[in-house]
Amino acid sequence: MKIDWNSLPSAAGMRAGTARKAVCGDLISAVLIENAGDTVFDGRLHWHENEQVMVILSGRCTIVIDGKEIEATPGDFVFVPSRARHGVVACGPEGCSYYEIFAPARPDQLPGWVGKPVMLFD
Repeated sequence: MKIDWNSLPSAAGMRAGTARKAVCGDLISAVLIENAGDTVFDGRLHWHENEQVMVILSGRCTIVIDGKEIEATPGDFVFVPSRARHGVVACGPEGCSYYEIFAPARPDQLPGWVGKPVMLFD
C-alpha cells in the first residue's frame, strides 16, 4: 500500500511551529514531522516503550539520545532504543522534516486519540 502523505490530516506537534501526519498499522506506525525554522525547542526529553527510527528528509536537527547529542542531516537514519531518554532539541533556520517509525505501533499519534499517554517525561 502506498501512503499519500498529502491526503492525511495534519495535527499539531509537540511544540509550536511543528505539524505531524501519522499512519498506523497493527504492529508499526509512521509519523511525518515538519518543523518550521522558527520552532522553539525547550530541550525537554521523553521516553516510551516503543523502539523508534528517524529518517531525516530535509534541513538539519539536533537529537539527544540518552545524553548523546547527534547532528542529523538529510538521509541520516537514527535509531532510538526502547526507554531511551530522547528528543529533538533544535533545528536549523530552514526548519527540518523527518519520518519517525515506531514498533510497536503508536496509535496515540493519530488525530483524535483519547487513550492514555504513551510518552513519559521525567
